[in-house]
Amino acid sequence: MKRTLQVTQEKWQLKKPFIIARGAWNETHTITVNLMETGYIGRGEAVSSPRYGENDQTVIADIEAVRSKLENGLTRQELQHVLPAGSARNAIDNALWDLEAKLSGRDVGTLSGLGWPKKVMTVQTVSILPPEQMEKEAALLKDFPIIKVKLNADQVKERIKAVHAGAPNSKLLVDANESWTIDILRDVAAHMADCGVVMIEQPLKAGDDDALSGYNGPLPIFADESCHARNDLPKLVGMYNGINIKLDKTGGLTEAIALMAEAKALGFDIMIGCMLGTSLGMAPALFLAPHASYVDVDAPALLAHDRRDGLSVRNGSVSALNKNLWGSPT
Repeated sequence: MKRTLQVTQEKWQLKKPFIIARGAWNETHTITVNLMETGYIGRGEAVSSPRYGENDQTVIADIEAVRSKLENGLTRQELQHVLPAGSARNAIDNALWDLEAKLSGRDVGTLSGLGWPKKVMTVQTVSILPPEQMEKEAALLKDFPIIKVKLNADQVKERIKAVHAGAPNSKLLVDANESWTIDILRDVAAHMADCGVVMIEQPLKAGDDDALSGYNGPLPIFADESCHARNDLPKLVGMYNGINIKLDKTGGLTEAIALMAEAKALGFDIMIGCMLGTSLGMAPALFLAPHASYVDVDAPALLAHDRRDGLSVRNGSVSALNKNLWGSPT
């Protein structure tokens, strides 16, 4: 029977403003792909990223451009050559995984060989605020084993000292979202190591990575904006210690699995990250989580309301993936 494609744009309010070096958000938008075949529905979600030249309209247009192919049986493997890495392919790829699970009677853990996700621990994020407010926000998360801290180029030492004071027993990941220079990195790295920081994510602007060649600081550096898919890996060797894999960057679970394997073979450590999506967008990433050193799938905890059968986060522990949400024939 022929497939039917449905594309939906949705809006989700956040509990509080989400503030990073590039801007602030009070809400997030998602684009959901439903693929219907023989009475089953496969679902996938994406979040567009202006940083990568996307908006909701361009993502929807990219999905619509392959409607005919999808409705006539386009496979996941073929999809990798039809659309580039990015949010549109992510929504479709994950919908195809979900549909395949339902049609085959085998869950995504079995189909992928990754196994069904069990105990997953995630960071939770502290946005950029005045230092005293960041200390209060961190104190609310003091029982989390790891907290992720958003920073820009202002009050770097003061802010990280405040977060450490609020959650002195938590390890900290720092995400500068491309806002630093190599001189800032050199100036603050030792201070951060003394304040419980265990990793720094994307300190420099993507494209300025050459400044990291020969840098030998006290903390590992992970690439986020500089790494989307496997073809990015060769240029990162010798500059980064690890990569942040986000499915909206890789274009879905299919490429994410291949990226993780190739990155590990090259000696990179792994972080699994996310955009500001719902639990439907987090679900595919959970299958990669047990194979990563750091996991950041806290987006559902930042939403005022989530999808039905969604995930919850308690002191860093993510609830079990409900088989009604994604990835299972049940």
